[in-house]
Amino acid sequence: MNRFLPLLVISLVTAPLASLAAPPSQPAKQEVPARQGKLVFVATTGLEDLGTLSSSLRHVKNAKESGYLSDVVWLTYGRAVVALDPTVKAVPAEVREAAQAAKAAGVRLVACASALRKFGIDPKTLQPQADVVDNGVAELSRLVAEGYQVIRY
Repeated sequence: MNRFLPLLVISLVTAPLASLAAPPSQPAKQEVPARQGKLVFVATTGLEDLGTLSSSLRHVKNAKESGYLSDVVWLTYGRAVVALDPTVKAVPAEVREAAQAAKAAGVRLVACASALRKFGIDPKTLQPQADVVDNGVAELSRLVAEGYQVIRY
């Protein structure tokens, strides 16, 4: 044990000195995102699950604002189209505000014309305004073929 004591003392003294002699490290540079990925958030839940509907709109906005993606789409068909209908009083202000914020962030909102017809919603009255496609599932298929990854709500 006595023969290792001098080695221990030397290492305890020289290790801090070595770090003082080293040049100061540069702060890590933040990489600019590649902006190559594409996401489509598919909202099919309606008033029966307002938490999920609201989350889909908040999450799509956050994804767009992350800076990592080249495109972000919120696609709604089925019961979720009511989120864009300003005449439906059961849609809380939180959901409407999240939709407006997503649109303002640059998210492309897309609504299914078939679902709008089914629920008696005039496409011209959507708030916020959304792109209307003939069939939401066909649009989803097109986006997937273009390389979009799907997140379903």
